[in-house]
Amino acid sequence: MRYLHKVNQHEKFVASGIYIHQQDGKATGTIEHWSIHEQPDGAQFIRVDDDWRKYDGSSVLLEAWRSPYVDGGYIERVDINAFAPKNAEIKQVRVTYTVNETHLEIGRTIDNNERGFFDLALPESYILSPESLIFGGLEVVELSLRSGEEFPVISYLPTFLNDTISFRPVVHQQSAHFLKNDTITVDGKALQARCFEQLSSANDEKLLLWIDDNDILLQYKSGDGRHSAILSQYSRRRERKS
Repeated sequence: MRYLHKVNQHEKFVASGIYIHQQDGKATGTIEHWSIHEQPDGAQFIRVDDDWRKYDGSSVLLEAWRSPYVDGGYIERVDINAFAPKNAEIKQVRVTYTVNETHLEIGRTIDNNERGFFDLALPESYILSPESLIFGGLEVVELSLRSGEEFPVISYLPTFLNDTISFRPVVHQQSAHFLKNDTITVDGKALQARCFEQLSSANDEKLLLWIDDNDILLQYKSGDGRHSAILSQYSRRRERKS
Protein backbone atom coordinates (compact mmCIF):
# COMPACT_ATOMS: atom_id res chain seq x y z
CA MET A 1 0.00 0.00 0.00
CA ARG A 2 1.24 3.46 -0.94
CA TYR A 3 0.52 6.48 1.25
CA LEU A 4 1.07 10.21 1.55
CA HIS A 5 2.57 9.97 5.05
CA LYS A 6 3.88 6.96 6.91
CA VAL A 7 2.21 5.73 10.07
CA ASN A 8 3.98 7.31 13.04
CA GLN A 9 4.80 5.75 16.39
CA HIS A 10 1.92 7.50 18.18
CA GLU A 11 -0.76 5.94 15.96
CA LYS A 12 -2.60 2.78 17.01
CA PHE A 13 -3.81 0.31 14.38
CA VAL A 14 -7.60 -0.03 14.10
CA ALA A 15 -8.38 -1.83 10.83
CA SER A 16 -7.28 -2.40 7.24
CA GLY A 17 -8.42 -4.16 4.08
CA ILE A 18 -8.63 -4.18 0.29
CA TYR A 19 -11.68 -3.61 -1.89
CA ILE A 20 -11.71 -5.57 -5.15
CA HIS A 21 -13.82 -3.97 -7.89
CA GLN A 22 -15.86 -6.11 -10.27
CA GLN A 23 -17.88 -5.56 -13.41
CA ASP A 24 -20.32 -8.20 -14.63
CA GLY A 25 -18.88 -10.57 -12.04
CA LYS A 26 -15.26 -10.22 -13.18
CA ALA A 27 -12.43 -8.35 -11.45
CA THR A 28 -11.54 -5.11 -13.24
CA GLY A 29 -8.00 -4.92 -11.88
CA THR A 30 -8.95 -1.94 -9.72
CA ILE A 31 -8.28 -2.30 -5.99
CA GLU A 32 -8.51 0.01 -2.99
CA HIS A 33 -6.11 -0.54 -0.12
CA TRP A 34 -7.10 1.25 3.09
CA SER A 35 -6.08 1.48 6.72
CA ILE A 36 -7.40 3.20 9.82
CA HIS A 37 -5.19 4.30 12.73
CA GLU A 38 -6.21 5.97 15.97
CA GLN A 39 -4.51 9.10 17.26
CA PRO A 40 -3.76 9.72 20.98
CA ASP A 41 -6.81 12.00 21.26
CA GLY A 42 -9.17 9.40 19.77
CA ALA A 43 -9.27 10.90 16.27
CA GLN A 44 -8.74 8.56 13.32
CA PHE A 45 -6.39 8.85 10.36
CA ILE A 46 -7.75 7.01 7.31
CA ARG A 47 -5.33 6.23 4.47
CA VAL A 48 -6.43 5.06 1.02
CA ASP A 49 -4.49 3.82 -2.02
CA ASP A 50 -7.12 3.76 -4.78
CA ASP A 51 -5.20 1.88 -7.47
CA TRP A 52 -6.55 1.92 -11.04
CA ARG A 53 -3.15 1.45 -12.72
CA LYS A 54 -4.03 -1.96 -14.20
CA TYR A 55 -7.31 -0.54 -15.53
CA ASP A 56 -6.43 2.85 -17.03
CA GLY A 57 -3.12 3.90 -15.43
CA SER A 58 -4.61 6.24 -12.83
CA SER A 59 -4.47 6.17 -9.04
CA VAL A 60 -5.44 8.30 -6.04
CA LEU A 61 -3.64 8.51 -2.71
CA LEU A 62 -5.86 9.92 0.03
CA GLU A 63 -5.66 10.72 3.74
CA ALA A 64 -8.62 11.78 5.86
CA TRP A 65 -8.80 13.07 9.41
CA ARG A 66 -11.88 11.94 11.36
CA SER A 67 -12.70 13.64 14.65
CA PRO A 68 -12.97 11.57 17.86
CA TYR A 69 -16.29 9.79 18.50
CA VAL A 70 -16.97 12.11 21.43
CA ASP A 71 -16.82 15.03 18.98
CA GLY A 72 -19.12 13.41 16.45
CA GLY A 73 -16.72 11.27 14.40
CA TYR A 74 -16.90 13.61 11.40
CA ILE A 75 -14.49 13.83 8.45
CA GLU A 76 -12.83 17.24 8.90
CA ARG A 77 -9.89 17.20 6.49
CA VAL A 78 -9.02 15.31 3.31
CA ASP A 79 -5.68 15.38 1.44
CA ILE A 80 -5.40 13.90 -2.05
CA ASN A 81 -2.63 13.29 -4.56
CA ALA A 82 -4.19 11.99 -7.78
CA PHE A 83 -2.39 10.67 -10.85
CA ALA A 84 -4.20 10.74 -14.19
CA PRO A 85 -4.79 7.95 -16.70
CA LYS A 86 -2.39 7.53 -19.60
CA ASN A 87 -2.61 10.22 -22.27
CA ALA A 88 -4.82 12.52 -20.13
CA GLU A 89 -4.37 16.26 -20.59
CA ILE A 90 -4.03 16.74 -16.82
CA LYS A 91 -1.28 14.61 -15.28
CA GLN A 92 -1.60 15.23 -11.53
CA VAL A 93 -3.96 16.90 -9.06
CA ARG A 94 -3.10 17.70 -5.46
CA VAL A 95 -5.98 18.97 -3.36
CA THR A 96 -6.92 19.56 0.29
CA TYR A 97 -10.43 19.93 1.69
CA THR A 98 -10.69 21.43 5.19
CA VAL A 99 -13.86 22.02 7.22
CA ASN A 100 -13.75 25.46 8.82
CA GLU A 101 -16.98 26.13 10.74
CA THR A 102 -19.36 27.38 8.03
CA HIS A 103 -17.24 26.68 4.93
CA LEU A 104 -15.28 23.94 3.23
CA GLU A 105 -11.90 25.39 2.27
CA ILE A 106 -10.27 23.94 -0.83
CA GLY A 107 -6.66 24.26 -2.00
CA ARG A 108 -5.95 22.68 -5.39
CA THR A 109 -2.87 22.35 -7.60
CA ILE A 110 -3.13 21.15 -11.21
CA ASP A 111 0.17 19.70 -12.48
CA ASN A 112 2.90 22.30 -11.79
CA ASN A 113 0.59 25.32 -11.89
CA GLU A 114 0.10 27.78 -9.07
CA ARG A 115 -2.10 26.54 -6.25
CA GLY A 116 -5.66 27.86 -6.31
CA PHE A 117 -7.86 28.48 -3.29
CA PHE A 118 -11.65 28.66 -3.03
CA ASP A 119 -14.41 27.67 -0.63
CA LEU A 120 -17.88 26.17 -0.49
CA ALA A 121 -20.58 27.20 1.99
CA LEU A 122 -21.45 24.14 4.07
CA PRO A 123 -25.14 23.24 3.71
CA GLU A 124 -27.11 22.44 6.85
CA SER A 125 -26.77 18.84 8.09
CA TYR A 126 -24.14 18.01 5.45
CA ILE A 127 -22.01 14.86 5.32
CA LEU A 128 -18.46 15.07 3.93
CA SER A 129 -17.70 11.77 2.21
CA PRO A 130 -14.60 11.27 0.00
CA GLU A 131 -14.87 9.19 -3.19
CA SER A 132 -13.46 5.96 -1.74
CA LEU A 133 -15.37 2.88 -0.62
CA ILE A 134 -14.07 2.88 2.96
CA PHE A 135 -16.17 6.00 3.61
CA GLY A 136 -19.32 4.38 2.21
CA GLY A 137 -20.23 2.69 5.47
CA LEU A 138 -19.90 5.87 7.52
CA GLU A 139 -21.95 7.82 4.99
CA VAL A 140 -24.81 5.33 4.63
CA VAL A 141 -25.18 4.59 8.33
CA GLU A 142 -25.34 8.34 9.06
CA LEU A 143 -27.95 8.86 6.32
CA SER A 144 -30.05 5.96 7.57
CA LEU A 145 -30.32 7.57 11.01
CA ARG A 146 -32.08 10.56 9.42
CA SER A 147 -35.51 8.96 8.89
CA GLY A 148 -34.92 8.19 5.22
CA GLU A 149 -34.97 11.85 4.20
CA GLU A 150 -32.54 13.32 1.69
CA PHE A 151 -29.53 15.21 2.99
CA PRO A 152 -26.57 16.91 1.29
CA VAL A 153 -23.48 14.74 0.80
CA ILE A 154 -20.34 16.65 -0.18
CA SER A 155 -17.80 14.89 -2.37
CA TYR A 156 -15.82 15.85 -5.48
CA LEU A 157 -15.50 15.01 -9.16
CA PRO A 158 -12.59 12.53 -9.49
CA THR A 159 -11.98 13.43 -13.11
CA PHE A 160 -8.98 14.61 -15.12
CA LEU A 161 -11.01 15.94 -18.07
CA ASN A 162 -10.27 19.63 -17.46
CA ASP A 163 -9.03 21.96 -14.75
CA THR A 164 -12.46 23.59 -14.33
CA ILE A 165 -14.09 20.55 -12.72
CA SER A 166 -11.21 18.26 -11.79
CA PHE A 167 -11.59 17.29 -8.10
CA ARG A 168 -13.79 20.31 -7.38
CA PRO A 169 -16.40 19.72 -4.65
CA VAL A 170 -19.95 18.73 -5.54
CA VAL A 171 -23.08 18.33 -3.41
CA HIS A 172 -25.52 15.44 -3.94
CA GLN A 173 -28.89 14.97 -2.25
CA GLN A 174 -28.96 11.39 -0.98
CA SER A 175 -30.89 9.13 1.35
CA ALA A 176 -30.48 5.64 2.77
CA HIS A 177 -32.53 3.15 4.73
CA PHE A 178 -31.98 -0.19 6.43
CA LEU A 179 -33.30 -3.25 4.60
CA LYS A 180 -32.36 -6.32 6.60
CA ASN A 181 -29.73 -8.18 8.60
CA ASP A 182 -27.68 -10.47 6.41
CA THR A 183 -24.47 -12.50 6.13
CA ILE A 184 -21.57 -11.70 3.79
CA THR A 185 -18.65 -14.02 3.06
CA VAL A 186 -15.26 -12.28 3.24
CA ASP A 187 -12.20 -14.44 2.48
CA GLY A 188 -14.15 -17.58 3.32
CA LYS A 189 -15.52 -16.22 6.61
CA ALA A 190 -19.20 -15.54 7.17
CA LEU A 191 -19.60 -12.05 8.66
CA GLN A 192 -22.76 -10.49 10.06
CA ALA A 193 -23.85 -7.45 8.10
CA ARG A 194 -26.61 -4.87 7.82
CA CYS A 195 -27.94 -4.37 4.31
CA PHE A 196 -28.87 -0.81 3.27
CA GLU A 197 -30.27 0.80 0.16
CA GLN A 198 -28.86 4.18 -0.85
CA LEU A 199 -30.63 6.51 -3.28
CA SER A 200 -29.54 9.64 -5.14
CA SER A 201 -32.33 11.85 -6.51
CA ALA A 202 -30.06 13.58 -9.04
CA ASN A 203 -29.68 10.52 -11.26
CA ASP A 204 -32.01 7.92 -9.66
CA GLU A 205 -28.93 5.88 -8.81
CA LYS A 206 -29.55 3.01 -6.41
CA LEU A 207 -26.92 1.07 -4.45
CA LEU A 208 -27.09 -1.90 -2.12
CA LEU A 209 -24.47 -1.89 0.64
CA TRP A 210 -23.58 -4.44 3.31
CA ILE A 211 -21.96 -2.92 6.40
CA ASP A 212 -20.63 -4.51 9.59
CA ASP A 213 -21.16 -3.38 13.19
CA ASN A 214 -18.05 -1.16 12.97
CA ASP A 215 -19.54 0.74 9.99
CA ILE A 216 -17.06 -0.87 7.59
CA LEU A 217 -18.40 -1.55 4.11
CA LEU A 218 -18.13 -5.26 3.32
CA GLN A 219 -19.72 -5.27 -0.12
CA TYR A 220 -21.70 -3.07 -2.48
CA LYS A 221 -23.67 -3.66 -5.68
CA SER A 222 -25.10 -1.19 -8.17
CA GLY A 223 -28.83 -1.21 -8.77
CA ASP A 224 -28.44 -2.99 -12.12
CA GLY A 225 -26.04 -5.52 -10.59
CA ARG A 226 -23.27 -4.82 -13.11
CA HIS A 227 -20.84 -3.05 -10.77
CA SER A 228 -19.76 -4.26 -7.36
CA ALA A 229 -16.90 -4.50 -4.91
CA ILE A 230 -16.09 -6.95 -2.13
CA LEU A 231 -13.79 -6.51 0.85
CA SER A 232 -10.76 -8.78 1.19
CA GLN A 233 -7.88 -9.18 3.66
CA TYR A 234 -9.97 -7.51 6.37
CA SER A 235 -8.01 -7.14 9.59
CA ARG A 236 -9.11 -5.48 12.81
CA ARG A 237 -7.52 -4.76 16.17
CA ARG A 238 -8.74 -7.03 18.93
CA GLU A 239 -10.16 -5.04 21.81
CA ARG A 240 -9.10 -6.12 25.26
CA LYS A 241 -11.87 -7.35 27.50
CA SER A 242 -12.16 -5.43 30.75
